[in-house]
Amino acid sequence: MASLLPLMRGVLLAGALLASGCSSLLFYPMSPWVQNPARQGLDYQDVVLIHADGLRLHSWWLPAATDEVAGTVLFLHGNAQNISTHLMGVAWMPAAGYEVLLLDYRGYGLSEGRPRLPDVLDDIQLALDWLQSRRRSDAPLVVFGQSLGAAMGSAVLARPDNRDKYDCVMLEGGFANYQDISRDIMSKSWLLRPFGPFVRAGLPRDLQPEQQVGALAPTPLLILHSLDDSIVPFAHGERLAAAAGEGSEFQRLRGEHISAGRDPAVQARLATFMQGACRH
Repeated sequence: MASLLPLMRGVLLAGALLASGCSSLLFYPMSPWVQNPARQGLDYQDVVLIHADGLRLHSWWLPAATDEVAGTVLFLHGNAQNISTHLMGVAWMPAAGYEVLLLDYRGYGLSEGRPRLPDVLDDIQLALDWLQSRRRSDAPLVVFGQSLGAAMGSAVLARPDNRDKYDCVMLEGGFANYQDISRDIMSKSWLLRPFGPFVRAGLPRDLQPEQQVGALAPTPLLILHSLDDSIVPFAHGERLAAAAGEGSEFQRLRGEHISAGRDPAVQARLATFMQGACRH
């Protein structure tokens, strides 16, 4: 019986993926925090964004630690945990003059609801609209998405009504295609591999990141991807770069998945891009 447990777990997981519309493959939310910005010596405020239907989303606002604000950053984290575990990716930005909004999608951290596509795109839209309504006229608005946040952010930013709401985009560790990344992930497990075609059939086909990034042109776009990425293969970054249009740049990195914000050299690269390309 014990030898059957791994197989049973695999079958149950696959069944859960199918029953949930495959959202479980994309979203791995965590409620408890592991830290808050104060533990990193950062000033912050809790911001609650409220959808028209009453759904409440929690976020952190990090004010710039400089007299002059260089810009505003909307940070869209990856698919696992919550903003407390992704904080270090942007913790350096306030000292560089940037104010940052870290959004927890529905079901993550203190945010209400259950994450699933396309509903989570409405959370990103709400955050973008909130920032647009309070933005400084002389400070650019930058959208920085990592992994799944890069994929979902691209879909929202590509909407025609949003074209004037942001000034530049940075996408790190993003994938090019929902079906392809699910194949990459599920092929690592012989238990899940047989269920791959069913899962891929339930994933969105009209929100493919490699179809969205081209629509961002001519907005300045920086795509970053690590050659060492063990979660999203480097080929996905190359595909996004190939699909991106005028005004795009591609930066090859070293190191693990979405670890750019922890590397001072990459921080300098991001700051250079925001200072040079992101003009409002």
